Amino acid sequence: MRKLYVTKLIATVLSLAVLLSGCTNKTPDTEPVTEVEPTVTEAAVTPEAQDTPVEDEEPEVQKPPEGLGVNMIANGDFHDGLENWNTYLNHGGTCDFTADNEQGNISIQKTGSTDYGVQIYYDGFKLDEGGVYEFSFDLDTTLEREIEVRLQVNGGDYHAYFGEYITIKPGMQHYSWEFTMEEQTDVAPRMCFNMGSPADGSALEPHVITLDNVSVVLTDDTNVIKSEQVDLSKNVNLNQVGFRTADRKTAVIRSEGIDQTFTIKDESGKEVYSGKLNGPVDAQYADEKVYQADFSDFKTPGKYIVSVSNGDESYPFIIGDDVYDQLLKDSFLMLYKQRCGTEVSADIAGEFAHPVCHDSKALIYGTNSYIDVSGGWHDAGDYGRYVVAGATTVADLLLAYEDYPELWEADDLGIPESGNGIPDILDEAAYELKWMLKMQDQATGGVYHKVTCREFPGFVMPQEETEELVVCPISNTATGDFAAVMAKASTVYADIDPAFAKTALAAAKKAYAYLEEHKSAVSFKNPEEISTGEYPDGQFKDEMYWASVELYKVTGDEAYIKYAEDLLDMYVLHGFGWDSMGSYGNIAYLSMDPEKQNSALVEKIKTEIEANAKEYLNNSKTDGYMSDLGSNYCWGSNLSVCGYARQMLIAAKYASDDQKKEYEQAVYDQLSYILGQNATGYCFLTGYGSLNAQNPHHRPSIANGKPMSGMVIGGPDGNMEDSFIKSVMAGTPPAKCYADNAQSYSTNEVTIYWNSPFVYLLSDIMSKH
Repeated sequence: MRKLYVTKLIATVLSLAVLLSGCTNKTPDTEPVTEVEPTVTEAAVTPEAQDTPVEDEEPEVQKPPEGLGVNMIANGDFHDGLENWNTYLNHGGTCDFTADNEQGNISIQKTGSTDYGVQIYYDGFKLDEGGVYEFSFDLDTTLEREIEVRLQVNGGDYHAYFGEYITIKPGMQHYSWEFTMEEQTDVAPRMCFNMGSPADGSALEPHVITLDNVSVVLTDDTNVIKSEQVDLSKNVNLNQVGFRTADRKTAVIRSEGIDQTFTIKDESGKEVYSGKLNGPVDAQYADEKVYQADFSDFKTPGKYIVSVSNGDESYPFIIGDDVYDQLLKDSFLMLYKQRCGTEVSADIAGEFAHPVCHDSKALIYGTNSYIDVSGGWHDAGDYGRYVVAGATTVADLLLAYEDYPELWEADDLGIPESGNGIPDILDEAAYELKWMLKMQDQATGGVYHKVTCREFPGFVMPQEETEELVVCPISNTATGDFAAVMAKASTVYADIDPAFAKTALAAAKKAYAYLEEHKSAVSFKNPEEISTGEYPDGQFKDEMYWASVELYKVTGDEAYIKYAEDLLDMYVLHGFGWDSMGSYGNIAYLSMDPEKQNSALVEKIKTEIEANAKEYLNNSKTDGYMSDLGSNYCWGSNLSVCGYARQMLIAAKYASDDQKKEYEQAVYDQLSYILGQNATGYCFLTGYGSLNAQNPHHRPSIANGKPMSGMVIGGPDGNMEDSFIKSVMAGTPPAKCYADNAQSYSTNEVTIYWNSPFVYLLSDIMSKH
């Protein structure tokens, strides 16, 4: 019998110690507390439950059951199939997990090389500090062996609140333990069964494990320490960073029992402005009725709050013409701080400095060959580098440079290349582009999809991830994005670095040739033993469309434009995200020399853009918080906020003066949304505003115990796509489905391609007036 471990390292901020979904690496338990003998009995035979009717629509996420004597594992008897149950496979582990006859059946083909090479886990319950729990289940196996069962932190070091190794034998047995939760309350822990390799690493023959009647029950709440959630949001929400003197200035008020007026007070409490509220206005996706305040005509520089008649006040904000200067710089410098394969300087990055990381050669998957793919940016909360994510980020930087040169010709923004005579934004973009060049297979022209380790690391700084790097197979999406952004770069760098521009164009042509020869290739999927970010994309028409236009634009070779114009004859593609790149192609087509354009297709593109832009404008005008999202509160919703705003900016170029003004006002409202004028009350840029994300899903921030400044947070996800948000936000309106918790990767992660569209959006606003 092994010992039960209950760790006593109380997590001051539990939410900081977490990682990406499915990353189940863990460290050994550290303090043996009490030896507990499990109760093992012959399992009782229970009658089958009635079939559960199938709903026509996806059911609403339900709050997990809780309370004294209640089984918190809502689907512990598998009456609802595999709902809330999942598998995590790594280090070569393989299995099939099915629900048959209201039992969970795990058919294990390979155990892998670690104990968690095959893991079955369940999310969606709560453990209260001080609570006494009974953890039990029934289990059968076709092979005598050892497994581990755990109730653990769902992230960080994945340490166990309860952990036990048990030897299982053929024949259905009942297992039961009692344990006390001695750590801080965890509202979203994970229960898991590690069924991978034994401690000695030996392989086991294929076998089947059957699981049933899984239960976690609070049996004694006498000493439970109640945790209180403090709502820090305000009833008066606005851009917490502030406004320039001539800018549009608004606030949204959800207070009840107020009259139709609002006031602005300075730091001394003196009333300096009063105005009339508009409303009530329906904030449908927040399930609220709100009022709107417009104080655009108040232009006196200073620090203020907005107040309403019942005493509710906003967080403070500033009016001043330099209010966005540092914000723009920090959101740009986030990319420098994400650099890989080089030392990141403490003079620039402070606590987020690190020595050279990920500089070893990487194995090309499926071969014995190694190549140098050092450089580039760490993509997001992890340390992977992904071509599709990098391409859209670079494209945003190059467009910002072209469209707003008065802001981006600067060579003094504080990166190591500052002062070299090249605009810093182009130096930063080139850092990623030169890494991307290493990702092209020189023999075929195809581009490898990504380079990562086989699995996500712990919550460590980048230099501490030292597992073998693996270059994953070529994909058409990566190849198309590569061709497009390299062709774009060849024009931008033509006068600044002619040699680099020539190299970029040659690489773009080679990549496009690969695409033409591999149009039937299937979408990229992770190889079996790779569990890092996949970036799957079912089709590559948008990538090839963008590449087709960019290459024609720079070469004038009509062979390139045929694909794009054939596609445009059928439909127009849109999007500013890694999985929908059509808008980059549209921008390229509309900005070509008119002699190269097909005038009918130009009008078709403009008409489609206008139709989309009017939809987003209507969303903004009719939503209480002035958001352009409509109902689209999805994973990375702040990318959509910026992307829709950019569609409106394109439409504004071809609109009447009145329509253009409406678009520009709506675009500004999206900046205010990101910076605090939203239903959560959060400023979604770390380090800015009074209420901002303190616990982003970002490894360097977790490792340092504080958030890196200047990162755009993903934002509300009404689909609730992680276990934490499901646990704490069940039944919450989509516009409020956000949690400042590092376990909530679907709402609180960061990534380079959420920062870059924000940089573009802010650049547009700062270029006006």
